[in-house]
Amino acid sequence: GLGIFTIIGGTFAYNLFGLNFLAIVFAGVLTAVGGGILRDVFVNQVPIVFVKELYVTASFVGIFVFYFLLYTGAELYVATIVGIVIATGTRLTAMKFNWHLPKVKGNLD
Repeated sequence: GLGIFTIIGGTFAYNLFGLNFLAIVFAGVLTAVGGGILRDVFVNQVPIVFVKELYVTASFVGIFVFYFLLYTGAELYVATIVGIVIATGTRLTAMKFNWHLPKVKGNLD
C-alpha cells in the first residue's frame, strides 16, 4: 500500500501543479505517511512512522524516482509503475533485511 499511496498523492499534485518538485514530493510522502498513521491509530497501535522502520524513506525514494522520470520526459504511466515498484521494493527489502534508522540517543529529561 505504501508505494501505491505515495504515487497517488504525487500524481494528484502533478495533475494540479505540473512538474513542481516540492508539491509532488510533499503530496506523495504526506499521502502515504498520513494514511499509515491513520491506519495504525484506528487499530490502536503506535504508528510505525514513529519507530525505527524505513517507512518515510521508502516513500521518499519512490516519489523521487517518480519525479525524476517525469522530469526526464517519461510517460506518466511508466513513472507511476516504476515509482510504485521502487517504493514498495525499498520497503519490502528493508523489512526482509531488518534495516532500520538509528535511534536518537540522549536524555529527554
